[in-house]
Amino acid sequence: MKPCETRSRTLSGPGLLLSLLMPLLLLSGNALAAKERPRPVKVMQISLADGSGERVLPGQVKASERAALSFQVSGEISAIKVRPGEAVKAGQLLALLDPAIYEQQLEVAKAQFELAKVLFERASSLVEQGVVSRNDFDKYKSDYAVARAALDKAETDLSYTRLLAPYDGIISQRFRRQYEFVPAQQQVLGIRNEAAIDVSFQLPEQYIGALQRSPQGQGKVLGAEVRFDSSDLWFSASLKEMNTVADISTASYTLVLTLPMPEKLNILPGMSAAVKVRLAGDGMVAQPALPEGALVREDKGNFVYRWLPAAHKVEKVAVTLNGTVLVSGLSDGDFVVVAGVDELSDGQTVERWVKERGL
Repeated sequence: MKPCETRSRTLSGPGLLLSLLMPLLLLSGNALAAKERPRPVKVMQISLADGSGERVLPGQVKASERAALSFQVSGEISAIKVRPGEAVKAGQLLALLDPAIYEQQLEVAKAQFELAKVLFERASSLVEQGVVSRNDFDKYKSDYAVARAALDKAETDLSYTRLLAPYDGIISQRFRRQYEFVPAQQQVLGIRNEAAIDVSFQLPEQYIGALQRSPQGQGKVLGAEVRFDSSDLWFSASLKEMNTVADISTASYTLVLTLPMPEKLNILPGMSAAVKVRLAGDGMVAQPALPEGALVREDKGNFVYRWLPAAHKVEKVAVTLNGTVLVSGLSDGDFVVVAGVDELSDGQTVERWVKERGL
């Protein structure tokens, strides 16, 4: 009898190499993913104010007044009288539906109304003589009222086949074309008011307190001005709206300014603008103190990490201090990392840490 032979399978060649490299590949992949993941950093914005709290912020043009126009009844569009970009006057005819079916309904309603009217008038004279009972008279009276309402509705429906401009403005969009069937209340044209324009912008949360403390009341923006890319002039604007809930991605509050349409400038919704505002400056100082957590003290001097929002990176910047008070090295509006600076490196990819609201 042959002795029992124990056989074992071993990997060789490419299989052995793959089994040895697989853990290393997984570890290196995880390390690379962790390295590429942006580090969240807490930042503060530097205010080098002279007491006026002046800021220049990016904004976007919006239509001051706009509306989506639609027919109140359904039907086939027989004509559209205007094109996008065309100026219109209040009450001007913009579009028409095929009125044939509504004209027929109006004729039927007129005939039914005339019949109900004759029967009601006849019953009115006979009820006093006792020829017509009071119950029959009440029925004729009710039929007359229903026919009157049906006639009014038919006349109104026919008038709804005409789409009119609600105010002077510019046709901004066309959503439907001639010969298309449109259900009731489905937008056909867009219109906007050209007499005024709005500009929306975001104000960082550290300035909201100063805005609300303004002595003018209602969170008024002091000395708000707007400049457009097509002009070097600044135009005065007033505060129209202010959101009281911050944007969770930017920790900023959206404000809307309004101003008359500048002459000789073609300003359209969606264009970019610059907004210059002066906020109530109580609590702002010419040279602010930097928190200790923002400072990197080395033999060569003092440094901070400046956050670059557009690049999503930080850069190491030398600063001159008087104690912790900034003397030089930073510009008004710069963002500085205020925590965890010992774990950062120059040029590192980061993202702004946003406080979870409601927690």
